Amino acid sequence: MSLTSPQRRILFVDVTHPKAYDEQTLTSQPLGGTEASVIRTAGILASRHQVCVAQKARSSMYQASQNLQYLPLEMALETFAADEVVVLRKFPTLKKLRQHYPGAGLHLWLHTYKNAEYALKKPLLQNLGAGIVANSRTHRRHLDQILNRSLAGKVLGLGRSPVPVSHCYNPVPVPALGTPVQRDINKLIFLSAPNKGLEQVLDAFAAARRKMPALRLYVANPGYRPDARVAARSGIVPLGALPHQAVMRHVAESLCVFYPQDSFAETFGLIYAEANALSVPVMACDVGAAREILHPANPLVAANDYAAQLDLLRQWQKQPPAVARRVEFSAAAVARQWHKVFDRDAPV
Repeated sequence: MSLTSPQRRILFVDVTHPKAYDEQTLTSQPLGGTEASVIRTAGILASRHQVCVAQKARSSMYQASQNLQYLPLEMALETFAADEVVVLRKFPTLKKLRQHYPGAGLHLWLHTYKNAEYALKKPLLQNLGAGIVANSRTHRRHLDQILNRSLAGKVLGLGRSPVPVSHCYNPVPVPALGTPVQRDINKLIFLSAPNKGLEQVLDAFAAARRKMPALRLYVANPGYRPDARVAARSGIVPLGALPHQAVMRHVAESLCVFYPQDSFAETFGLIYAEANALSVPVMACDVGAAREILHPANPLVAANDYAAQLDLLRQWQKQPPAVARRVEFSAAAVARQWHKVFDRDAPV
């Protein structure tokens, strides 16, 4: 972020998550990647701006630092005068926020892919003067295609400016593990919600274990989608829901994050970046933003090519690839990306 950029009052609004969360939650409780990214992004921007995270599920104020507070939604609307409003996920919330902050920059921060019908929201986005923030270039191109380049998007926006679609990466700190860890070349780990291709992953693991019977697959879960399938499989070690640092220790101990599935496309894939930041490779497919987020030295495989997966596992047991966190996910880089969004005249 430029040292000459003006200080802003930035409001993040979350009306969907069923529990309040803040910096303390990130270190003590299981938490999804989206919420973790909100916490980290708010903290990064608070180094220079006044930041408030408003949550519908919150009942009391938490003052994280001089420049950062977490407030119940209605309290935030009553007390926080925002220059920039970032709404997490929920399109219907934009209208209320525009009425409350008529002169503020209004941004909808999306973390999922949308179907073609999302183009129907274009006229209201234009009327509200709202822009879209994606969390990768891949995600941005997808949303821009729907809203501005598809036939429906062009017809609905006829004679008007396109909806601004930009992207800001999720911040990825190099995880602090506390004490040194020892890598286990037979330990694999899966740590996503079960709907994110778990069945394909379990099938791929079973195929690998037939040739490499010492392998074990540790399965963590964010906690909001429990799944009983893992307990019934041979070689599976259920971890349940764990705080972030505990999960990262398991990743650091593993040969790789085992994620060979192509049924769920990540818009960012926080675990891709976090694993690489620990010098741990990810067994992943070329779907969603995987190629963009993973380090160039991290190869990709086909979901049903069990022979190629087996070859990679054997190679990595001898010598893992030299992967690391991409610089684009650092705090300084993420701050610059958000600054471009807030400076609406700046190219993104």
